[in-house]
Amino acid sequence: MEVAAIPAVEQVLKEWDIKQTDVLLEKLETDRNTRQEQEKKLREAENNRLEKELEKAEKENQAHQKELGKAHCELNKRIYEHDKCMAEGKTDKRDVTLQAVHDAEAVLELARKKAETSKETLAQVKLKLREEHKKDNESADGADLKGMKVLITDLDDVLFRDVGGKIAADGRWPLLIDSTPQSSTFLRYRDTNFINALNPKNMEPEVIRLALLGALRYGKPTVLDMMDVDMFHSATLKFDEVQKGLMASLMSKELLKDNKFLELVRPGDGDEYSKTSFLGARIERFMFIIITQQWNPPEHLMEQTYPIRVIIPSRPDV
Repeated sequence: MEVAAIPAVEQVLKEWDIKQTDVLLEKLETDRNTRQEQEKKLREAENNRLEKELEKAEKENQAHQKELGKAHCELNKRIYEHDKCMAEGKTDKRDVTLQAVHDAEAVLELARKKAETSKETLAQVKLKLREEHKKDNESADGADLKGMKVLITDLDDVLFRDVGGKIAADGRWPLLIDSTPQSSTFLRYRDTNFINALNPKNMEPEVIRLALLGALRYGKPTVLDMMDVDMFHSATLKFDEVQKGLMASLMSKELLKDNKFLELVRPGDGDEYSKTSFLGARIERFMFIIITQQWNPPEHLMEQTYPIRVIIPSRPDV
């Protein structure tokens, strides 16, 4: 039965003034704009609050780092004085100089704790600010790019320290999306096993095998830099030359389960890669990081990884 066929409804429709619809639509649009404006003001207020909190945290961290440096210097002075007295045979001053060393050590330990606390506080404020910026980006028109957005200066907190536990909670390996070479430079000079996917020598099976084993053995990341080319399929084929299905096993983290990675060890590798040399604590620190300069990586790669966009504040799409 059609609604319009009911006499009462039909009468209402006949008498309905289309202008009333326009008024209602206009009111709905006004209400929507008002809500958006209120939400925008709230976000701006929260951003301003966090910016001030960040400024305060940075100042406190700088002060505590300076205090820590001073404490290190003081301890070195006290140790030097003690060693000098002992070298000169002034054993009568031994207790005094040794106590001075102990006092300086206590001051250093306190300074270290303060510095660690202020560093962690700073990292947490930065995390809150990143999350707030993410909300802004999600609410902006056209800002539907996937991935956490970070500054290069925050990469250590996000990638290595995983402040907030975002990467651990997601469970996938990180994909660094950076249209500039800065992330590559940052990671190349960290303690990583770095593989350039466009360098044929880097992509030799033995190089790949040892890069993975070494990273697992010593608890550090293996980095695959694809630069500005979609090299994931080609890299997968090269990894699979080491062992069939290696890339899939690595991406799913099956390689880390039940010491499956030991299948990569060869008889000629020696004691360095013996079963007992792979310690659990170091294996837990292993990470596989992929870098791409393509701002819009293939969807299949995005789905397999935890995307992190390294942004430049002046970019129009940030």
